[in-house]
Amino acid sequence: MVKRLIRKYIKGNEVFTRFVKVFSVDFLVRGGNFLLIPIFLRIMSPEEYGLYGYLYSFAITMSGIFGFGFYVSLTKLHADTLESKTERGSMLYTLSTALFVLLISSLLIVYAFGIDKEFFTFLNKTTADINAREYTIYRTYVFVAIIAMTISNFLTFYLVSSEKIRGLQTFNLSRFILSNLIAILIIYFSKGDAVFQRLSITYSIELALVIAFLIGLRKNLYRKFSRYYLTKAFKIGLPIMVSAIMYAVINFGDKFFVVKYSGEKGMSIYYLAFLLATIVLIIYQSFNFIWNPLFMKEKDLVVLRRKTNRYIILLGTSFTLIGAAIWLGSLIALNTGIIPKDYGAILEILPLLILSQIFAALSLLMINFMTYFEKTYIQVFVGAGLSIIGYYMFDTMGKHFGLIGISIIMIILNLTQFIFFYFRSQYYINNRLRG
Repeated sequence: MVKRLIRKYIKGNEVFTRFVKVFSVDFLVRGGNFLLIPIFLRIMSPEEYGLYGYLYSFAITMSGIFGFGFYVSLTKLHADTLESKTERGSMLYTLSTALFVLLISSLLIVYAFGIDKEFFTFLNKTTADINAREYTIYRTYVFVAIIAMTISNFLTFYLVSSEKIRGLQTFNLSRFILSNLIAILIIYFSKGDAVFQRLSITYSIELALVIAFLIGLRKNLYRKFSRYYLTKAFKIGLPIMVSAIMYAVINFGDKFFVVKYSGEKGMSIYYLAFLLATIVLIIYQSFNFIWNPLFMKEKDLVVLRRKTNRYIILLGTSFTLIGAAIWLGSLIALNTGIIPKDYGAILEILPLLILSQIFAALSLLMINFMTYFEKTYIQVFVGAGLSIIGYYMFDTMGKHFGLIGISIIMIILNLTQFIFFYFRSQYYINNRLRG
């Protein structure tokens, strides 16, 4: 049985071979972030750790909006311009300059009129006064984080699309070492605000590194602005931006109801469990770094569908085993004191959050088809529907079952999303094959 699976899914598999080469190095960076969790749990109080997680979640949600979906457009347009270096350079120049102008001008408007405060208050309206005051304290560096995350995401997708994996590894390793090492040293040896220190140091360093790497990549640009590629970028990307707003209710809504019904202590527990569960998504992302460029270049839909269905089985099985290892490792860490006993409740909700992240990863696998067929607008409607449903389900289940109830809803929402995108992708494939 095992030999048959290895022969079918692994042996001679180009994606798996390249994934092992990439992940063996990538694991050092990505895994290192999780090894640092016990350190941050020791040097930050549960309230500080929970608040930092809250601000981080808000910043990454905002970066998904202010990226204008260009990082998704980039993957498709890069595959479409492989045959012409000039066209590819023009496309890269158009998208990068347009994103920079849109990002800076939009954030200036948002900052000047306090739109971010209103949005933050909307997402946290049960504790609006407290959270609004806390947010104002850290607001400036939340914006630094948004800018760093947005540009970093675009850079990452460029490196992935162009298959510059070594450059991506260098970038990730640099920011991992510099940002975490300096943050830990400053928090440990000073008695200042740990949330402010970690937020400001981490994303100031990341922003500086992003700028340095982008300067180094400018030779790949052809300085000709193209209205055609800008139009294509908006066609693919704007629905991603709108869906990011919709998904904010899901991605931030669970945390909103955690705070509402479980308080800041519950938030710190939930954030830690959620962070551990995202190991699944991080591994998927490493896989997608290899798979996505090959996916976008594949013209044979029969082959593409067969490979994707195989990866659903392979990834689903692998992630289940990894999830079990994460839970067992968390149990050992709690019993040995690596993770403080105050966080013992993570063992109850961690399996549920891991399962939800497995379905989230498989959903992302199928969403690749929406970009392939340039049907990203579908994600707007799915996001809107799940956001509305999720808001009321989080409220009901959070009120009656606390963290467990909210974790169950995460499973339901991500499973629903996976099922929808699976069957929608089959519909597009069958239509194209019949045409």
